[in-house]
Parts: sequence; structure tokens; C-alpha cells
Amino acid sequence: MKRITFIPVIVTAFGLVGMSGLGALSLPAAGPAPSVTLKPDLTIGVEEGDENLMFGAIVRIDLDGRGNIYVLDYKYRKISVFGADGKFLRAITVAAGQGPQEATNLSGIAVTPGGTLFVNDMRKVIVYGPDGGYLRTFLVDFMISSIGCPGTEDLVAIGPHAGKILHVFDPTGKLVDSFGDLFPVPAELEPMKEMPMFGAPILFNCAKDGRIFVLNPHKYEVSVFKDRSLEQILKGESELFKPLQQRGRGFVSTAAHIVSSGDYVFVCFQNPDPKAPKTMDVFKAGKQVGRLEVEGTPRIVDPQGRVYFAEEEGFPKIRRYSVVEN
Repeated sequence: MKRITFIPVIVTAFGLVGMSGLGALSLPAAGPAPSVTLKPDLTIGVEEGDENLMFGAIVRIDLDGRGNIYVLDYKYRKISVFGADGKFLRAITVAAGQGPQEATNLSGIAVTPGGTLFVNDMRKVIVYGPDGGYLRTFLVDFMISSIGCPGTEDLVAIGPHAGKILHVFDPTGKLVDSFGDLFPVPAELEPMKEMPMFGAPILFNCAKDGRIFVLNPHKYEVSVFKDRSLEQILKGESELFKPLQQRGRGFVSTAAHIVSSGDYVFVCFQNPDPKAPKTMDVFKAGKQVGRLEVEGTPRIVDPQGRVYFAEEEGFPKIRRYSVVEN
């Protein structure tokens, strides 16, 4: 199987948002080594053989309350479901199109503790039950670029709307709440502040303990929400972070995946250079304490604090790591 690398971008009427316009970035200095290591304890994926264990492009991973693992494969347009032990359970195929059970942009998935699965199509969400059966589709009257479930049966989505960036939907698609102020726009971008991507990033992450992590698109600050209120702001430094900027007729914004395990928060920026070593900034007690080299991209953390990575070296796979303090 030939390895294929995808760099997530979002094309809108306003231009290009993502990492593809930056070119190669140099690896930042490693900084102090944090007193934590990652120990692998589960791998899902093969290069050849069982097609149920072969992936094309892993773009999202999520978990339900039973520890089942849901994997969105962008290339093969399906969501594969595995047990906590890595055993294949079922797959849901999402055809390309504009019908109720079709999607034009498979931008993300989110799973509730009870096993309700949401599939994001930017202005439409497809909903499946715990058994994988189709339940319903609901429309959203503004663009949502990323979704998540912070340990509840509701859905949280990100996208500037009515002065807020985070929006809560119940399983039927009813908008029940919005929170999180738009991020202030730097003076040099003030004339374009009404464009959607200037107020919020295209990605965010939900922890199963209810916390929500949102990267400021204009500076390396992570807003941490809990119970629909701002809990704290993590401030970091990294040469990989670039503020949102105009490139030609489009715009380029740094994307990051942010996950938490116990007292630690890990921030992994998406580097457009596929040959560059991957790194993950480590925060503890609200302070940046170092950086780890990693093999892939962290996607989700389970209640035991184990981090699930999407890795591509050799062939696409999922690898679960326990977080161990030295």
C-alpha cells in the first residue's frame, strides 16, 4: 500500500484556510524534556491483508462511553468502529453527494458516551445510532468546521455565529446554547474582521471530562472552556505557530490538535513538511514545560488518560499510548 499524506484544508468563499500555503517549517528547539513519556499499548492497522484493518487517511478518532474506537477515514469515506481491544466491529460508509445520508465534505466526527455518532458536512450533520443505523440529518444555517462531544450526549460545533464561536446542539439538531467570544482581530486585519475564519480556528478539541480546547488563530494561546465558560488560557511559544495571515487571494491559519491527559495538556501543530519530525508541546499546571517528539498526531484521550494517535509511517495506523511520568 502506498502511503498517502493529506493536509487538512478548508476552502471557502473567502479563500484557503489551513497549513498548505506555509511551505516547509524548521523544527523548533526541543526545549527542556518534560518528565513524561509515552508507552504504546495498542496498534490498529495493517499494510495488507484484512481490509477492515487497512486505512487510507485517518483524519479523526473518537471514543464512546464503552471505549469503542471510531475512526474517520477520509480516503475510503467511511467510519470504522473497533472495540477497546482493537477488534473490528463494523463500518459505516458515507457516499459523496448532497442527499440526507451523503456528504460533500467529511470534515469530522463526534461520538457521545451513549454511542450516538455525528458526522459533519460543514452545514449539515448526519446522525447514527449506537448500532450504526442511520437516525436523521439536520441542517445548520452557518458553517461549522469542526465538531466534538465533551462527555455529554449533546454535540458541540465551532464556527463564528451571532458573536460566539462554540455552539451546542441536542441530538435532534436543536441549537440549545452558544458561548465563547470571537477572538479579537489584529489592527492590520481589521478591514476583514467580518470574514468567518478571523474569529475562530477551523479545529478544536473536546476532552471527555467536559473541557474544550480552542487555539487563538492570531497568537499561541489556548482557551480552555468548562461548563460553557472560559476556565483558563494557556500561553505557549513555538516556531511552528504562525498567526493567521493573508497569502495572495487567500488566508493561511495554523491548525493544531490539543488533547489532555491527567495534569497534562498536549498541543501538536500540523507541520506541512511531511519529512519534518513531529513534535508535541507539553503543558502542566497551566505552564509550558517542554516538548516531545512523536510519531503521529494526537486525536483523543480516553478516561484512563491514554492518548490515541493517527500515524502514517510505513502505512496509516492508530496507536494508543499510556502517559507515564518519569
